[in-house]
Amino acid sequence: MTNNRDKQTSEARFHKLFNDTQSMSIQGYRVDGSVVYWNAASEKIYGYSSKEALGQTLYDLIIPQDMREEVKQAVAWMFDNEEGVPPARLNLKHKDGSTVPVYSSHTVVSLPNDEPIMFCMDADMRELEVAEAEVQRLSFYDSLTGLPNRRLLLERITSVMRNSNSGCSSAALLIVDLDKFHTINESLGYSNGDKALVNCAELLRCLSSSPDDIARLGKDEFALFLPCTAPSFDVAAAEAEQLAEKVIQKLEIPVFLEGKAHQLGACIGITLFHCPNEASADELIRQADIALKMAKSSNTANISFFDQQMEQAVKKRMETSQALNQAIERDQLTLAFQPQVDARHEIIGFEALLRWSHPDLGTVSPNDFIPIAEATGSIINIGDWVLEESCKKLVRWGKQKSSERLQISINVSSVQFRRTDFIRRVQDILEKTGANPKRLRFELTESIIAEDIDFIVEQMEKLQELGVTLSLDDFGTGYASLAYLTRLPLDELKVDRVFVSDLDAKNKGVLLTETIISLGRSMNLSVIAEGVETEQQFKRLQDMGCQYFQGYLFGKPTTDVESYLSSE
Repeated sequence: MTNNRDKQTSEARFHKLFNDTQSMSIQGYRVDGSVVYWNAASEKIYGYSSKEALGQTLYDLIIPQDMREEVKQAVAWMFDNEEGVPPARLNLKHKDGSTVPVYSSHTVVSLPNDEPIMFCMDADMRELEVAEAEVQRLSFYDSLTGLPNRRLLLERITSVMRNSNSGCSSAALLIVDLDKFHTINESLGYSNGDKALVNCAELLRCLSSSPDDIARLGKDEFALFLPCTAPSFDVAAAEAEQLAEKVIQKLEIPVFLEGKAHQLGACIGITLFHCPNEASADELIRQADIALKMAKSSNTANISFFDQQMEQAVKKRMETSQALNQAIERDQLTLAFQPQVDARHEIIGFEALLRWSHPDLGTVSPNDFIPIAEATGSIINIGDWVLEESCKKLVRWGKQKSSERLQISINVSSVQFRRTDFIRRVQDILEKTGANPKRLRFELTESIIAEDIDFIVEQMEKLQELGVTLSLDDFGTGYASLAYLTRLPLDELKVDRVFVSDLDAKNKGVLLTETIISLGRSMNLSVIAEGVETEQQFKRLQDMGCQYFQGYLFGKPTTDVESYLSSE
């Protein structure tokens, strides 16, 4: 009696355990496949209640038609051998006809004086498959725009290049970089930046022949792939250029954010290649990226094609950049000084001009290495070095009666000037060297005031509080308007050499020079003209009211500045 009670208790416990198992479908079947046990989780997974399932067969309930024979054979084998087949991932059938992916395990329970029962334990894989699909999507698609990402684009290009069936044909890869995108992030926030990116993605989708031929590569870079259909490079180039022009036109359509229109632009790099091709997809992206850099650095074109000369130029630029990073510690930089004089030819100061001499590259022009230094950020340390060396020179001059009043003018890059720590760096160097800031003048180019005039004015005022004087270099050649000029706390205007060189001819250069000089005098600013090479120019500038002068007529830049001082 006790044994029967224990048996009943044990069975009740197992029934409760099976019924309460919510995440695992447990079913029991006779040898003919009819259902003898169906827990609550089975109803949840397959849609049949226990009442509906009991007495029905496994095959009619959950086995798809094309699997029935195979399953019948497996069931027969399990009953014959009284053991389960290895667990497997199966696609079974829901009551509504939909597919239910499960991980199914099986066992056969055979007790004395009782018929054998096959138990199936099925774990629902639908949520896992959704998660796996999401992981797959995130691996190959951009989460913001829904476009293919770099990884999927690489696979697409490789597949097309290796499996082209069109004989020898040509294709193109375009990389698109958005202009002015950073201003949206900075002024309106990243959420609006995301909206702009999604809008750009939709515009580009309209221009792509296939959803597989467009991708987002990074923050504000997209790629468009023209498959291997063109019969020649010329045709592929024409098609790629036509597509690039359409892209630029589309992206110039204003996007409305927070009720205001914002216009973006684009630069595009293009590389062409033959199909089939053994080159790597990474190499093609690298080539298109090189072309993109050339387009971004060009003042005249926003579309550029890759070629070998371009690649050599980029390699040279990289070599220059790497060498420039070590120029200070290897003592390769020097300062040349060009005198600035008054109307009596008396030296009032010098402009410090940076020079770089490299053992392999030779003497590198500032026009070549300054843009690289600005692009890589090395201009910050170089600028500090120039300032500190100039301050040391001022300290030495200050100890001599003949040179104590001389000033040094230093060119300041917009990259330096726009840094929030620029003022602190200047102050630290002044304190470190003990130089008189009143003898120091910073020459700023008009490009500095292209954006955020309020910040620029604040920076300039802080410099003047330190005692540093300020000159606007190359005035009349760039961005400055009269409205901006009246807001800038300047001490000097510098007439660009372009205007000075035109003084000998009767053209608009003469009128512009007169206007600049007159404007400076009316604003109580000193006016200095650079590039003065002839006595006629010198005389003409004096007649116009110019006070100070710089150019080959008075002396060439030299590292031996003492030679000018000894001749005074």
